[in-house]
Amino acid sequence: MDKGEIDKTLGRIKTCMDQVLSVRAEVGAKINRLNLTQKKLDSQVLSTKSLISYNEDIDLAEVSIKLKTEENVYRASLAVGARIIQPSLVDFLR
Repeated sequence: MDKGEIDKTLGRIKTCMDQVLSVRAEVGAKINRLNLTQKKLDSQVLSTKSLISYNEDIDLAEVSIKLKTEENVYRASLAVGARIIQPSLVDFLR
């Protein structure tokens, strides 16, 4: 092998190495973007779960107390309505 052929081969090897390094940098950048996207998605999933939990979870004792209170108000209003609209003897005579 002569020096010129060795220089050509070394030049091709250098070109191939440059291409490999370029592709490797591109792949590294894509991996970094994917990692950032994954972290962002994980954060959004967590905040969405927190929001759903805040909106949908209930305190059973508090809800039971509110239900009983509303039932009592309803029954009291029915009793008041029944007292106001009591039929009288005149109503029966008509």
